Amino acid sequence: MSEQVEIDAETPFYVSDWRVDPATGRVSRKDVEHKIEPKAMTVLVCLAKQQGHVLSRESLEKQAWDGVVVGYDSLASAIIKLRKAFGDNSRNPQYIETVPKKGYRLISPVRAAPQSDNGSAIQEIASQETKKTKRNIAAYYKQIIILFIFAVVAFFLMRSGEIIYPENKSKNSQQPVIAVLPFKNLSDDAQQDYFSDGITADLITDLSKISGLSVIARNSVFIFKNTDATIRTVKDELGADYVVEGSIRKLGDQVRISARLIDASNSINIWADRFDGSLNNIFVFQDKVTEQIISSLEINLTEKDRDRLANKYSNSIEAYDHFLRGWQNLWLSSREGMLNAREDFLKAIELDDQFARAYANLALTYVYDHMHGWTNNDELALVKMHEYADKGISIDSKLPQVYWVKGFADIFSHNYQLSLKHAQMAIDLDPGFADGYGLLATTLNYAGRPKQADKIMQKAMRLNPKYPAIYNVIHGEIFFNMHDYPNAIENFVFALDVNPESEESRIWLAAAYAHFGDLEEADWQLEQLKMNGRNLSLQRLEKVIPFKDPEQRKHFIDGLYKAGLTSE
Repeated sequence: MSEQVEIDAETPFYVSDWRVDPATGRVSRKDVEHKIEPKAMTVLVCLAKQQGHVLSRESLEKQAWDGVVVGYDSLASAIIKLRKAFGDNSRNPQYIETVPKKGYRLISPVRAAPQSDNGSAIQEIASQETKKTKRNIAAYYKQIIILFIFAVVAFFLMRSGEIIYPENKSKNSQQPVIAVLPFKNLSDDAQQDYFSDGITADLITDLSKISGLSVIARNSVFIFKNTDATIRTVKDELGADYVVEGSIRKLGDQVRISARLIDASNSINIWADRFDGSLNNIFVFQDKVTEQIISSLEINLTEKDRDRLANKYSNSIEAYDHFLRGWQNLWLSSREGMLNAREDFLKAIELDDQFARAYANLALTYVYDHMHGWTNNDELALVKMHEYADKGISIDSKLPQVYWVKGFADIFSHNYQLSLKHAQMAIDLDPGFADGYGLLATTLNYAGRPKQADKIMQKAMRLNPKYPAIYNVIHGEIFFNMHDYPNAIENFVFALDVNPESEESRIWLAAAYAHFGDLEEADWQLEQLKMNGRNLSLQRLEKVIPFKDPEQRKHFIDGLYKAGLTSE
């Protein structure tokens, strides 16, 4: 173990014979230089600060992503990129060692960079900056001016009370706002998270069926998973009037669930209960929680509310269990996760062929296949997504999610009017369905109406204040189509910070940087895609990305040409 060195995010240091410059995001040795993504560099700095010590996955994620919910692969991706930059081998590591079930350790010696080395590095950077073309300089200062003007305008609007930051819709309505926090998994097996997460998500879905109640979206509440956030914090950050929290212990076919409803204004319990028994009675408990919340908040149900609540997703506990497993895998947003999810949804359907939500999510796996290029047969993927979405609608025409998936299938089939129709049907069934507005914005954007899409996307973000990174991707694409490259770049960069494996973000970011005039950054994004094994094809991108307007398509393809992507 080398002598501990004071490391910070600004000062260069050495890892073995590699010079690391956190401020510029580069590692170099002799004539070799690699640019490192910001999050990967942050991980490297964290490891260097504790050289020789094992840092857990949780510790690294907390330091590098600062409380942001990230995909399971985000840290692994950062480690892979660092190893590639150093030319390291995970099986015989010289730099970064994986310690099974514990975390990662930087085993290579770390030392501070000499003062003279720092000076020469600064001179080198300054020299490189003076070589920028006038076009890039002008573009850079244009971006600064735009951001400065925005800041000034925002300041005065805030003072006048005219600017509204993303918050739940019910801030301006009389509906009570409720947040269902992720139920804690008290089982000894961490792999049972899928069950506690699934029960939480289902309660959110059930409560969302009630027209007199505003429910915080899943993505927003799940930022509090595995945290010690207080009820006051949840109230302040999400605008919640009431909070549901609980825990689940599952052992075999026996389950114990505790839940309570809390008044966020004073942290007093309004209602609390516990369920002990067989897993076969889990639906009884879910109904009981929903009924108690309705009763405690004195909500008057409409006939439509009663119809929606009476509609059960499945009568098979085993099918429901497979559905929850598949749902958890789907949230990983990776090819492996998607394949595992598909297998579970098929098992759920085999056990219950009237399970509409399983059909809807099965259709979604084929949407992912088509969208990310994870299939060798795009036409078959299109057929499958329509087939399973239609089946879900035929079983349960009152389920918003089936129309939402059908809308995405319509987009990739270039049926924009049908997509708009299905998005609106999903929203009509659940007016607080933020993802429904996201679909609506996506459809309008691809149909050549980005300005209208921008307004709708802002509404989706207000409904889901702690929205997932995919919202940034959609908004970035909208800004790109409006030729607003600084805002497009900002959204894509944020999405990549959360999920470095988002290929869609990288492709659009390359095109945005190219049009903005930063060809070096554009080229680097394409290089990262190639490092991840992505075989880019302009012909496929031109075919799969569903632009209606030929000029919009040309604008996107021209950006990729400028970035250095060839037609080969």
